[in-house]
Amino acid sequence: MVDKPAIGNQGKRYSAEEKAEMFKFIAAYDSEHKRGGMKAASEKYGVSVVTLSNWKKKDQGPKKRKVKAKAKKTAPKKVVKTTAAPALSDMETPEAILNRLQAIRSEIHALESEYNTLKKKL
Repeated sequence: MVDKPAIGNQGKRYSAEEKAEMFKFIAAYDSEHKRGGMKAASEKYGVSVVTLSNWKKKDQGPKKRKVKAKAKKTAPKKVVKTTAAPALSDMETPEAILNRLQAIRSEIHALESEYNTLKKKL
């Protein structure tokens, strides 16, 4: 009978000392070359870069959740001003607001019509 090759989760297991040696190599390489330590360690030790990255993440422990602040600071939103719309005042009446809304809707309708005709020409 012929022996069958191992199938499944039969990969090589590394001890903590071997992992520590690899990480020392990565740190030394990175301090000398600024970057590329994982790639060099992968080539030297025959371990995947993904595996090294997973080991590093596992050693850092679980991620801490950020607590949302009660008062959230946000950047002010950009306001798009049109020449047809007058500036808002605190004392505008509902009728004036309705008239502005209707004017804006008619302008949108006209722009959509223009867009559709230009689109057909293409």
